[in-house]
Amino acid sequence: MAAVVLSLTAVMAAAQAEGAFDLSPEAVQRIENSVVYIHAEWKDSDGAIRDAWGTGFFIGEHEILTNYHVIADAMDRPGRRITIRTHSGTADTERYEAYVSPEGTDEELDLAILTVRNSPKRGDHLEISAIEPAKNQAVLGFGFPMGDIFDSSHRGPGVALRRGYISRITEKGRTIEADMNIDHGMSGGPATNNEGRVIGIVNAMGGSSDNPSAFAFLISADTILQFLKSRGSPVIAAKPVADNDKPATEDAVSAPPPGEKVLRSFFSLGKRLRVGTLMGSLLQANAEKAAEENTDKETGKEDGYKADESLLRMAQQNADGTVAYLRELSAPEALVTKGEGIRKLIETAEDMSRLAALSKQLEAECDEWVGASDADSLEKLNYHFGAWVLEMKLGGVLIDAAKDRETCRMFVTAAEMQKTPDAVLGPLKAIQAALIEIEEKRSVGSKEIVSKHADSIIAVGFLGPGPANTDAGSDDGGEG
Repeated sequence: MAAVVLSLTAVMAAAQAEGAFDLSPEAVQRIENSVVYIHAEWKDSDGAIRDAWGTGFFIGEHEILTNYHVIADAMDRPGRRITIRTHSGTADTERYEAYVSPEGTDEELDLAILTVRNSPKRGDHLEISAIEPAKNQAVLGFGFPMGDIFDSSHRGPGVALRRGYISRITEKGRTIEADMNIDHGMSGGPATNNEGRVIGIVNAMGGSSDNPSAFAFLISADTILQFLKSRGSPVIAAKPVADNDKPATEDAVSAPPPGEKVLRSFFSLGKRLRVGTLMGSLLQANAEKAAEENTDKETGKEDGYKADESLLRMAQQNADGTVAYLRELSAPEALVTKGEGIRKLIETAEDMSRLAALSKQLEAECDEWVGASDADSLEKLNYHFGAWVLEMKLGGVLIDAAKDRETCRMFVTAAEMQKTPDAVLGPLKAIQAALIEIEEKRSVGSKEIVSKHADSIIAVGFLGPGPANTDAGSDDGGEG
């Protein structure tokens, strides 16, 4: 065992990276730019104007996803009018009329697709995750609680952000329960993970009569994808940056998607594998230390050892994510099987030495697979980038200033060649400067600087070119 073992706190923090609310301000802004305020009006049988409101989000250039119940009362009613407000609550807000067809709704699933004929000014449409979230994973919900009742600006209500954790997944993966405080008006809003990917759509409040808003029901991303597939939606592959407008095919769902999504997946796989190796070593070291301390010196017998439950739980979540990314990237079945074997070892919590060895072996074999695969150079770069950035986040004994300075220089060069946004290139250069100070022993706080900026990069989640600068505005839109 290495002479210096990572602290429990550091590795647990890394393992729980997805369990903390560390969505970057840039990612929050990107999501809010895609969220819309939906207002439905219709005439009741007595001729009175009725209305309802809710939330939706762009899943394509002209397509908005929401809950069916948000617009249900307006369906087949006289005087029906549905409008959406982009950038609600800001000086850039605009309103557009939206349309819905029976083919774009599913009352049972409580999902609906709205279409706008103009080209609203908005951000990129949101990416829908193909990975089922794990228990205790952080979830962030976006929407308009109580509509404009408590935010009656003429610019519309501002987008609210609510936070919580996944409590459980029910109905064979169709429904997610989260201990997230939501309210009327948030229905139809996106629920995302810390990478900004949609893992569900806010659907309803849940609880007893004594505690009616104890938790939130979310419609799972898998259910959303199946709904979009059945409607022939071109966003079924859930690409954050669409290469074309061709209808989705079955291959688009099962094959690794192009663009930013696959770069994020390689980055996340590299990061998770490194966490798995470090946690395996830590669990082994803790078990060996406990065995040494708890051995009866007279009889030579060991007292029973029980691993830290919270650390095991985080290791389990990390292993779940590793297997999910291996499947998403079509890794060889032998690697997937080994990943599942690691999950079972964590569940039994009996052989920490074998867990550590298998975790290290899986990472090494994945290194070989990625190196020999048909993945392009940028995808391979992101795989190694994820692992390295994770080490920089942990800092401490994992930093080898001279070696990491050279590694960082390579990543900076790649980022500049790819015209990577400043959200990644800036922190990378800050890490590079801090590593120089560490090597030259000029600052005792430089390792904290490295960790801080590495965390910023993890929040972005990949190294690659930024989105093309396009003007999505329209002269025929505007306040209505």
